[in-house]
Amino acid sequence: MKKITIFVLVMIIGSLFGIFGYLSYSNFEEHEHEDGHEHSVEIEGNEMKLLTVQEVADLWEIDSNVLLSRMVIEFNLEESYTGDSVLEDIREEYAFSPALIKDIAEELKRGDLQNE
Repeated sequence: MKKITIFVLVMIIGSLFGIFGYLSYSNFEEHEHEDGHEHSVEIEGNEMKLLTVQEVADLWEIDSNVLLSRMVIEFNLEESYTGDSVLEDIREEYAFSPALIKDIAEELKRGDLQNE
């Protein structure tokens, strides 16, 4: 009987932590969107790292040369890259977050940096 009681208590506590964890994640997700990190293209960072600069530009419908130029300036890249360069390969020189690329792409899509 004592084992059953302990088991039930563990299950109740585990359920509560699961609920609180879900609520925390939901709040984080809402907070993320409130901070302006909502993007017109939804893609996970791990997926994005495998894309080329051209593929990212195509997803956001922006010029890949402008995106690449902005990346070179933003991250002070010294190696030579093209539209065919994979983001993960570029990250070997500068370990940027894929979220930064999303932000740059969004700005370019809105035209904020297109004329620089």
